[in-house]
Amino acid sequence: MPRPKQMIKRSIVEVAKARRICKFTSESITKGSVCLVVYDGSRDRSCYSRDVGLDMIRLARMRLDKLEEELSEDRDC
Repeated sequence: MPRPKQMIKRSIVEVAKARRICKFTSESITKGSVCLVVYDGSRDRSCYSRDVGLDMIRLARMRLDKLEEELSEDRDC
Protein backbone atom coordinates (compact mmCIF):
# COMPACT_ATOMS: atom_id res chain seq x y z
CA MET A 1 0.00 0.00 0.00
CA PRO A 2 1.44 3.44 -0.90
CA ARG A 3 2.30 5.96 1.78
CA PRO A 4 0.33 9.21 1.99
CA LYS A 5 2.21 12.19 0.54
CA GLN A 6 3.87 14.49 3.07
CA MET A 7 2.17 17.91 3.04
CA ILE A 8 4.78 19.77 5.07
CA LYS A 9 8.39 20.24 4.01
CA ARG A 10 11.23 19.10 6.23
CA SER A 11 11.65 21.87 8.81
CA ILE A 12 13.67 22.10 12.00
CA VAL A 13 14.43 24.63 14.71
CA GLU A 14 18.13 25.31 15.14
CA VAL A 15 20.38 27.54 17.19
CA ALA A 16 22.54 29.49 14.75
CA LYS A 17 26.19 28.51 15.14
CA ALA A 18 27.20 31.44 12.92
CA ARG A 19 25.49 34.55 11.58
CA ARG A 20 22.69 33.76 9.13
CA ILE A 21 20.38 35.84 6.98
CA CYS A 22 16.58 35.59 7.21
CA LYS A 23 15.27 34.59 3.77
CA PHE A 24 12.12 36.71 4.22
CA THR A 25 13.41 39.96 5.75
CA SER A 26 17.11 39.81 4.73
CA GLU A 27 17.98 40.74 8.33
CA SER A 28 20.79 39.09 10.24
CA ILE A 29 20.13 36.17 12.54
CA THR A 30 22.88 36.46 15.12
CA LYS A 31 24.99 33.58 16.35
CA GLY A 32 23.19 31.81 19.21
CA SER A 33 19.70 32.87 18.07
CA VAL A 34 16.94 30.37 17.50
CA CYS A 35 15.79 30.16 13.88
CA LEU A 36 13.55 28.07 11.64
CA VAL A 37 15.27 26.14 8.86
CA VAL A 38 13.18 24.85 5.95
CA TYR A 39 14.75 22.34 3.56
CA ASP A 40 13.66 22.60 -0.09
CA GLY A 41 15.98 19.80 -1.17
CA SER A 42 18.77 17.68 0.19
CA ARG A 43 21.18 20.65 0.31
CA ASP A 44 18.93 23.63 -0.33
CA ARG A 45 17.79 25.25 2.90
CA SER A 46 16.28 28.57 3.90
CA CYS A 47 16.67 30.19 7.31
CA TYR A 48 14.03 32.38 8.94
CA SER A 49 14.18 34.47 12.09
CA ARG A 50 12.20 33.37 15.13
CA ASP A 51 9.41 35.92 14.57
CA VAL A 52 9.07 35.15 10.86
CA GLY A 53 9.10 31.41 11.62
CA LEU A 54 6.30 31.79 14.16
CA ASP A 55 4.24 33.76 11.62
CA MET A 56 4.85 31.05 9.00
CA ILE A 57 3.67 28.35 11.44
CA ARG A 58 0.51 30.32 12.31
CA LEU A 59 -0.31 30.80 8.62
CA ALA A 60 0.31 27.12 7.84
CA ARG A 61 -1.91 26.09 10.77
CA MET A 62 -4.73 28.34 9.52
CA ARG A 63 -4.44 26.91 6.00
CA LEU A 64 -4.42 23.33 7.27
CA ASP A 65 -7.44 24.01 9.51
CA LYS A 66 -9.32 25.46 6.52
CA LEU A 67 -8.44 22.44 4.36
CA GLU A 68 -9.56 20.08 7.12
CA GLU A 69 -12.82 21.98 7.52
CA GLU A 70 -13.53 21.89 3.78
CA LEU A 71 -12.66 18.20 3.56
CA SER A 72 -14.90 17.39 6.54
CA GLU A 73 -17.93 19.18 5.09
CA ASP A 74 -20.67 16.91 3.85
CA ARG A 75 -21.24 18.02 0.26
CA ASP A 76 -21.78 16.48 -3.13
CA CYS A 77 -18.82 16.39 -5.53
